[in-house]
Amino acid sequence: MINKDKISRVLIYDLKGTLLLTTKSVFFPKDFFKIRGKDLVMLKGADFPLISKDEYIDVIFEYINGTRMKYSTSVDLCTEYQINFHVGEGIALEERRRFFKVNVEFKGFALFYIRNEQMVAFDEPIDIDFVNLNIGGAYIRSEIEFETGDQIMLSFLDGEMDILAEILRVQKQEDTNDTDGYGCKFLNINQQQEERLARFIFECQVIERERMKTQKEKME
Repeated sequence: MINKDKISRVLIYDLKGTLLLTTKSVFFPKDFFKIRGKDLVMLKGADFPLISKDEYIDVIFEYINGTRMKYSTSVDLCTEYQINFHVGEGIALEERRRFFKVNVEFKGFALFYIRNEQMVAFDEPIDIDFVNLNIGGAYIRSEIEFETGDQIMLSFLDGEMDILAEILRVQKQEDTNDTDGYGCKFLNINQQQEERLARFIFECQVIERERMKTQKEKME
């Protein structure tokens, strides 16, 4: 069952796994030619790639709670501004945050944060230590005391990435009440930022594998 009110984004891939388009403009119009057990979906936008009628595609619905559902279907209609297709039973994918996770140690900055709808700006950017990173979020440390629900504007990768992140949890150190760090999720991350993060995480994973391989060879 499609939760039509909670969809944050729709992505379409060809059968080779190539991303064809991504959009937030998804509609469920009245279906005059109803197919039992399937919903008619309409995507609207501009400069859509022209996909042949009846061509098979994979469609992923991303929900605001992190759930991702995959549907295999075929194109009913495709123009530069609109794509129609039907979807039936989908497959639940593993939550996106679990993919591409890597332990890292690098510095970034906090430009400001929002608490209870009030923005607090820093005179100078505050140092942020990144501990691990994935496409959906990060674990960070800071000398500033944040609270669950705070939204922080993070800047990292030499200023390439400016992303608003929400604090999901405050992690305490074992046997003390001192704060160790903060688990946060990225908000409103766009496709270009996702692709840049994925490349960076992949590069970190390659470096880590090479390090472990070298370490193993030394021990043999």
